[in-house]
Amino acid sequence: MVLLIIGVDPGTTLGYAVLDDKGNFITSGSGKEFSMSELINNIISFGKPLIVGCDKNPPPWFAESLAVKLGAKLAYPRQDLLVSEKREISKGFDVKLNAHEIDALASAVHAFEKHRLFFGKIEKFLEENDKRELEEAVKLIMMRNEHLPLDAALNMAEQKDKARIIETPKQIVKETEKLVFNEKMLREMQEKIILLEEENRNLKRLIGEKDVILRKLSKRVLSAPKEELVDYKEKRIKFYTKQLKDNMRMAQHYEKELRRKDDFLIALKNKVLVKKLNDLSWDEFILKKFLDIQQGDILFVNNPGSISQKVIDELKGKVKVVITDNVPKRGDSTFVFLKPEGIIVKQNENFAIAEKNSLEEAIRKKDILKNILEDYKKERRKED
Repeated sequence: MVLLIIGVDPGTTLGYAVLDDKGNFITSGSGKEFSMSELINNIISFGKPLIVGCDKNPPPWFAESLAVKLGAKLAYPRQDLLVSEKREISKGFDVKLNAHEIDALASAVHAFEKHRLFFGKIEKFLEENDKRELEEAVKLIMMRNEHLPLDAALNMAEQKDKARIIETPKQIVKETEKLVFNEKMLREMQEKIILLEEENRNLKRLIGEKDVILRKLSKRVLSAPKEELVDYKEKRIKFYTKQLKDNMRMAQHYEKELRRKDDFLIALKNKVLVKKLNDLSWDEFILKKFLDIQQGDILFVNNPGSISQKVIDELKGKVKVVITDNVPKRGDSTFVFLKPEGIIVKQNENFAIAEKNSLEEAIRKKDILKNILEDYKKERRKED
């Protein structure tokens, strides 16, 4: 897995440049009317996005939105990079670039240089612990949680590595693929709990050290009134106690989320897993690419009226049934549209669970109705 640092130069003509986490040039490009989804497709084909950089402060909306959609950190300079600075940065690369690509490359290099020491610290720690094979995983974790101790990040990466799903023959995968997505969500929640537990340990340690800090402070401010020291001590205790309570509440929240995921997995027994899309637009399809829609899958679509021909082409031959509350008056003949009443028994943000027998009965009725309509049309043509 290659970790990517992406520099962007938004505008009427969009420019982008991609480096790896060692600062090596990978690719660049530019074009007019370059959509966000097209850019994302180009980027993710080279590796895993780590940082999105730009040359403006404050950062433009496009850079912020791209970072959010890629799940990457946004990096920008303290002040706008000068044209002369950007040209100087690009000289270090033996590639032919236009003005937009040069600006994007400068943004990527600036983001890399800003994190060079951070990366070096991680690489040195992993080399000392003989864990270089986990470099990419640890960097991803640390980039999202920069104040996390390195040993905690390494522990999380090792747990991820152990839990990696082993590929199996297609006939076995078909029976278990419905559980894979939910297991992935469970692992993400478990990672969040590990982070919260680490924060709790740090806060407890800080509270435990408060007396030591106060003793040192008292030596420096012997002339200060006693009442001020007491007041300071009470404020610090209240601050750390509040932080601890807040983190404990967050941990409890994620524990509840995990229990809900467990309930969802249990409910899957003898049921059908349904994958959810907000609509059938290309941007939504790219955003939910992690659903990995396969042949025979069933979709739950909130707004099937918002539709892209590219999405229809992608789904053709894979998806036959679409469940929705908003059945189009003129539905695409590619799909069979069903209402969710009596079929969907449970759902969350990205998945739903359908009652197998109810689903099969609804499909059967649709097929019968379709055959009756086709027979009626044939009879009318004969009469004409």
